Amino acid sequence: MKNISYTIAVIFIIQCTIINESCFTQWMLQDNPYHLGGSILGKIQYVSANEGWVSAGDGKLLHTTNGGANWLIVSPEPVDTLFSWSDPALSISFINLSTGWIIRTKMSGGNYNGARVYKTTNSGVSWSKLTIPSYDAGIYIQFVDANNGWILIFNSGYTGGGIFKTTNGGLNWNSITPPVGGFPFFINANTGWLMPTNGGSLGNTSDTIRKTTNGGVNWFAPFGTNAQVNYRSIHFSDFNNGWVVGENMLVKKTSNGGMTWTNVPIFGYPIAGKSRAVFFLNPNTGWIGVKNEATNDGYVFRTNNGGTSWDMQIPPIQNPNGSNAIFSIHFFDANYGGLVADSGRICRTTNGGNPIGIQQISSEIPNTFSLSQNYPNPFNPVTKIIFDVPRSDIIKLVVYDFLGREVSTPVNQQLNPGTYEVDFDGSNMTSGVYFYKIFTVNYTETKKMVLLK
Repeated sequence: MKNISYTIAVIFIIQCTIINESCFTQWMLQDNPYHLGGSILGKIQYVSANEGWVSAGDGKLLHTTNGGANWLIVSPEPVDTLFSWSDPALSISFINLSTGWIIRTKMSGGNYNGARVYKTTNSGVSWSKLTIPSYDAGIYIQFVDANNGWILIFNSGYTGGGIFKTTNGGLNWNSITPPVGGFPFFINANTGWLMPTNGGSLGNTSDTIRKTTNGGVNWFAPFGTNAQVNYRSIHFSDFNNGWVVGENMLVKKTSNGGMTWTNVPIFGYPIAGKSRAVFFLNPNTGWIGVKNEATNDGYVFRTNNGGTSWDMQIPPIQNPNGSNAIFSIHFFDANYGGLVADSGRICRTTNGGNPIGIQQISSEIPNTFSLSQNYPNPFNPVTKIIFDVPRSDIIKLVVYDFLGREVSTPVNQQLNPGTYEVDFDGSNMTSGVYFYKIFTVNYTETKKMVLLK
């Protein structure tokens, strides 16, 4: 009987190791058909809770219809193309399940050889090449409906180019180049903003964010101090509420359509980092991707109150031998979303990135770290684990089997001071003795619990 029990336990541990992240963490690392490091990934966009797209570095796309359980490689360009590959296609834009566009750059002999835009109206089954102004490289595209869209294209050496707009789905394009370089973001056919950025003819490190209310024909600067900054990403959830992020943990928001912008500190997280990804569903709920320049770790910060407070999430993207920058974040709703990170990493969440089964039950600041005995104990199949956090810290709670092998990580994130409760579910575990251990920078504690079925 003991041998049978031991065999069952070993089988479960193997299974739990395979599905550990989907069972016990808030972000799940998904399989990239290019394999990790095989292709640069750019932008992610979900068009439903389960269907999404990712732009890839060879001019192709990744497509899923089952929430990322499988990602398939899609090639918008015919296989008999005269050119074999392209530089990273860092921008896609879908307006619904069926209709979307991709911008890319052809390469020949290591040189830029023309911007390309492709369109699909049947969910990527087929693609048509659109005629666009002739420039060497294309790096940005956005559509707000079936007709109105914008692209950013330029020549090698940044000699010429700019922003072009279409009002008929991409059949014709007209220049709307603003007085300075930058990346546009539009909320509808008329209202948009221009985020300054550095680099070549796009060079513009002023903090002045320009605005248009006539589709880009005219631009004005409602706010700016000419301070030198490095913005990396801009996003508006509606006509009034917008965010920009960038170097040195730069986070700014506006609640009046860009007329004024205020700095938003992320209190409690002393990270010297940069951000190049921001996404907000509404004025209150949003996510920011940050890479810690000191440790090279990648984090996601989420707010549910418009930036008054933040929770730090730790997606499974950490690459000890390379960068862990987060390139893009996109959510279909408050629960279903994904991110793309360095070295070809794709992550998915179905609960907004929140830790599973954890809640803060008291905001009173405890005197010390402490870990309470679970209750009930013995348990079947759910038990509660309570612990105290006296100061903001990265908290890791790990469950081990009787042989000391890790079988679950219910908590692995930054937590603010307070008392927390975790509902630990042992439904998929066999009866036996288990240990749960809490880790912080300067504190650890272990306790025993018993699962009886």
